Amino acid sequence: MFTGEHFEPNKKVCSDERETPHEIAEITEAMRLNPNFTNLTGIRFGRFTVIGLCKTGGMWCVRCDCGKYATRKKKAVMNKENVQDRCEHCRHLAFLQRDEYKRRTGKDVDIRNF
Repeated sequence: MFTGEHFEPNKKVCSDERETPHEIAEITEAMRLNPNFTNLTGIRFGRFTVIGLCKTGGMWCVRCDCGKYATRKKKAVMNKENVQDRCEHCRHLAFLQRDEYKRRTGKDVDIRNF
């Protein structure tokens, strides 16, 4: 690539990511009173923020910092080790940045730095 050239990755990925959010279910009073239910709305993990509970599948709708929406299970949201979770588009860009950094400097760095 040359200086000033813009690059758009066109990686095809089979995932549930989309430009619009999934249908969000309303959290009812019965859910709130259930001791096993945890409302995760608003929690931030990795590059994701939880938007709400999806209507289908018992998954949580999350929004990446880049604006794409995806779904994650409660276990993924609550995992303390999950500090680098991101959408597939951002993950692909991070790998490209890491490879470019390694090509220029010869140093291999962790993907978390990008």
